[in-house]
Amino acid sequence: MTFNSSSNRSCKPITSRFYQRTHFWCSRYLLACLMLFSISAVAETTDSTYPVTLDEAIQMTLQNHPEMSRYQYQKQRFDGLVKQASVGQKPKLDVTIEDAFGSGDYSGFDIAQTTIGITWILDGDLIDGRVKASKQAASQVNFERDIQALDLSANTAKIFIEHVALQEQIKLARLNLKQTEEAYQSIVSRNQKGKGSTIDTIQMKANVARAELMIEDLEHELKASQRRFLNQVGEQSRLLTPKGNLFSIPHVNSFDESLVKLKQHPRLSSFANKSRVLESQIELARIEAEPKWEISTGVRRYERTSDVGIVAGFSVPLGSSSSNAGKIQSLRAEQSIYQVEAEVLKRELNTQLYVLLQEIEHSKHVIDVNQETIIPLLKEAKEEVNKAYEIGRTSYLQWFNIHQDYLAAHLNLISTYKTLHLQNIELQRLTGTSLETLEN
Repeated sequence: MTFNSSSNRSCKPITSRFYQRTHFWCSRYLLACLMLFSISAVAETTDSTYPVTLDEAIQMTLQNHPEMSRYQYQKQRFDGLVKQASVGQKPKLDVTIEDAFGSGDYSGFDIAQTTIGITWILDGDLIDGRVKASKQAASQVNFERDIQALDLSANTAKIFIEHVALQEQIKLARLNLKQTEEAYQSIVSRNQKGKGSTIDTIQMKANVARAELMIEDLEHELKASQRRFLNQVGEQSRLLTPKGNLFSIPHVNSFDESLVKLKQHPRLSSFANKSRVLESQIELARIEAEPKWEISTGVRRYERTSDVGIVAGFSVPLGSSSSNAGKIQSLRAEQSIYQVEAEVLKRELNTQLYVLLQEIEHSKHVIDVNQETIIPLLKEAKEEVNKAYEIGRTSYLQWFNIHQDYLAAHLNLISTYKTLHLQNIELQRLTGTSLETLEN
């Protein structure tokens, strides 16, 4: 089995938005995950199977996964809180009757004084502060949604790549079975001519059984992978199948370029927004501690003379405005905690970024050595041992070992390509950069 390394290395950068916002804005971090492994479907289809690209799979994940639907309800919840925060205290209607129903001259209602007035609190600044704090708290949902969408997209991409790698392993296992069966028939034929060995025939028959079992194992894993994929994209009515070319080298930004993108990671942005939420709550606590003026006005009627007069007044609470000092201190401390956690996360992400880039470079090196050195040499050794075995100049054990080494080298190549793409997925989830479409 051979692979065209020159054609497999072609890759085309592309930046595009995969998901148009209907209820919310998908940040560019999610765009990175969408385009990470966008593979064109090239396999033949049947009436019951539908090949899908990763771009389509991630769109279905974000549209259908229940983890995303909850943010719609959280948004409605915060919209309700913002609406409620804009409601001030209702004015009070005051009705007062004086100098009536007493004794002597005040035993009746003739000299009573009736006052009807309205009292309200001047809380405009307080309402504005509550609305601002509620809106700032509501904005946190956007960051949480972006983080969740990024994680879901990365998970879908991982399942997608593992599925494609299993497809390639099955292709290789079937080719191995075909070659093993041909070798078995050749040994049987040699045996019939008196040139072979009964032991070699028995061993090769066992190898055929092993090759069949390998295919069965891989097909079992493929079915399980298919179920995980369908569960991720939320499609059960159709048999959607990830299809595409695994053997492409993704473009990877340099450490400095990736570091710039890393600073805009939604988790770091979330900490910054949490700090802003606390700042608005601190400001609201200050406003709540300020004295609230009560203004009242109304009309007073004098029953004895049937005259009326205007009454008005105001009241201001006495005392200092530091009643919320403890609350403000607590919020300040919480704000400092978020700043520390953001710095810790930033350092962890920087370390992860460096390690991932090193691992990606190593995977590329392993691919180069396998494609350019190991596999060509093993292919040449396999051809030579086939000739030697045909004329009886080498043992069956040597023939078998070289064939197994050749198979193992191709399996290692598939595994390394899969590892490379999984590493790149994690890198793109980490940095949220624009990605590329892999061409076949």
